[in-house]
Amino acid sequence: MARLLIVEDNQELASLIATVAQTRGHDALAVFTGESALEALGPASRFDAALVDLLLPDIRGSEVLGALRAHGIPAIAVSGVYKGDRFAQEAIKVHGACAFFEKPFELDAVLNALEEAAGVPPAPQSELLDEVDLLVLEELVQEEPVPEAAPAPEASPDPAEPDSAAPDPDPDPDMDMEMDLSADTNTAAPVSEALPLPFARRDAVWAEPVPAPERRRRELPEWSLGGDLKHTRVPRLLNAYYEARHHGELKLRQGTVLKVVYFEAGRVVYAASNLAPERFGRFCLRKGALTEAQLNEAATYAREHSLRTGDALLKRGLLSPSQRRRLLEEQVKEILWSTFAWVEGGYGFSPMRPQRADLVPLSLFPGDLILEGVTRTETLVALRQSMAPGRRLFPSAAPPYGLHELKLTGPQAMLLTFADGTKTVEDLLALTDLSEREALATLRGLELSGVLEERQETPGRRQRISFGL
Repeated sequence: MARLLIVEDNQELASLIATVAQTRGHDALAVFTGESALEALGPASRFDAALVDLLLPDIRGSEVLGALRAHGIPAIAVSGVYKGDRFAQEAIKVHGACAFFEKPFELDAVLNALEEAAGVPPAPQSELLDEVDLLVLEELVQEEPVPEAAPAPEASPDPAEPDSAAPDPDPDPDMDMEMDLSADTNTAAPVSEALPLPFARRDAVWAEPVPAPERRRRELPEWSLGGDLKHTRVPRLLNAYYEARHHGELKLRQGTVLKVVYFEAGRVVYAASNLAPERFGRFCLRKGALTEAQLNEAATYAREHSLRTGDALLKRGLLSPSQRRRLLEEQVKEILWSTFAWVEGGYGFSPMRPQRADLVPLSLFPGDLILEGVTRTETLVALRQSMAPGRRLFPSAAPPYGLHELKLTGPQAMLLTFADGTKTVEDLLALTDLSEREALATLRGLELSGVLEERQETPGRRQRISFGL
């Protein structure tokens, strides 16, 4: 195990890096300013390696690299602004970094470099995925009817569903697995024997005494320890996954509501919710793609043939493959957008990658998800509160997304060019051809996506360094 210092002013990205490092068995401390990094290098602290963003809000990244070198701590440098061979060579040859990575980077590659710098062997990937698989299986199990031959104990009512005694017309939805909200107690929920082993009869198998393994698994961080949504917003967490091009899960919890978003290379590919109205069949019903009778027909067929609801809808000719994919994309978006307004609750990270081969391949770009989600979900009242008339927005020095990647209309792109820090939100509203709501939603979406930022001019505060290491 290595003790790692993560110096990154993007707090969501820093938390993601630290958490994934912990899943590899390391002890990671994340700090968000250069001054905090220097304070962490006290006599009582000892780090085996560090990651340093070269663009920090208070001091130069090179100053932190120099302090680390003086303490004999190897460091990896990263940057989303300083790119190219010139800065890589300067960071390595002049300031003593072991390696240099441009943002966006492959998080696994960065962590491999940190482990190499720390002198510890990397954790075998297969072992890591096995551990995470066990964690996920405890939390996400498909809801299936239990055969009469293998009766299961009566389950407690689903707190997200008012009438849990009523028959569920959507027992096995696409893109949606039933969440076991008692997962933190390591209690497995009953599942059908129609599922392939080892998933079938998991409760019966795991209830039997099992000899202690010779090697204890490393304990993974608790999901609840990932962070508090009071200090961030879900769109900023999406930015972190995209900037790290990370494969894994983002778990979001507010009270008894539990949602999980899955990523491949930083793009959203899957989403799940424990809310009954957000299951695929009921989502199709709500969108007018199915009638109640058609949904009941598909649910009955799915139970009889051990199919998922989406597959049953295809086989019964109630949906075409293109309709199914379109509805799945809309379902994933709405599950995700419903969390954008969350200011309470918790989030957690996992490096587990979706392993189900039967997933419909989706790849949703987070930047567009954020812009569209804010436009679709935020009210004018909420937008006026978050985008006060006197605020001044600047272009971010290191945005997670390239402007060419975002699908901006002509008026939206023009509004972005006006947001150069010299104008207030009130000024921008007077300059644009967009309606007030469209303009405020665009500005809010660009801020949440990290393309625009507000810089507070505080007396005595050392300002962000914009040029040179």
